[in-house]
Amino acid sequence: MPLMKRGLLISSALLTLSFFASNEYMKDVQAQAPAKLQGDSSEKPLIYKVNEDSYDLFHAVLPSSTEQYIHRHVSSVDVYTDYVLHYAFEQGKIKFGPTISSKISTSFEEEILPRLKQVVTETTAGLTSEEWKQIKLSTHPASGLGEKIFHLYNEESGNDLIRFHVRRDQPPKQGYWFNFHYHTYVDNYEKHHNLGSIYWGKDMPPRWMA
Repeated sequence: MPLMKRGLLISSALLTLSFFASNEYMKDVQAQAPAKLQGDSSEKPLIYKVNEDSYDLFHAVLPSSTEQYIHRHVSSVDVYTDYVLHYAFEQGKIKFGPTISSKISTSFEEEILPRLKQVVTETTAGLTSEEWKQIKLSTHPASGLGEKIFHLYNEESGNDLIRFHVRRDQPPKQGYWFNFHYHTYVDNYEKHHNLGSIYWGKDMPPRWMA
């Protein structure tokens, strides 16, 4: 018998044997498989163990014990804080009005908001998931000479967590400055916590929202 024909016959026999063996193997696996794998939806889904060292965010997503339960994982904190900063920028532009905004909006974004981010992160770090559901942002900055930009507050109690304000300063012979600061419930809003100042110029600035 030619070598090529003999090879084809051997290959065909091996494939046939492999096919039947595979079928028999699958029947055995299915017979031994749990009901969930055979279509019974009443079984609980399988839970796989993972190696803690293989995941950088393991502790951020899955704490080591229920006593250390994390109400909000890292990514959601960052998303919310970024939203607050975007909101602060938009509320600031509304408060400043077009004249002031055109001159200080870049400094406001680059110098003041990064400091505000740290304050928001630290102030809200201990909130529970239920408290987070009640957190709101005020919608009306103060016009004229008022200081308010926005307040972060608890809707149910009505209490402010953070009051983000700006004040007009005129140090002797130094022109006009805008001082950004905040007040917090931690000290009952009594202290003036400085975030930084932006120089306006020698001439008196227009009123807010002008």
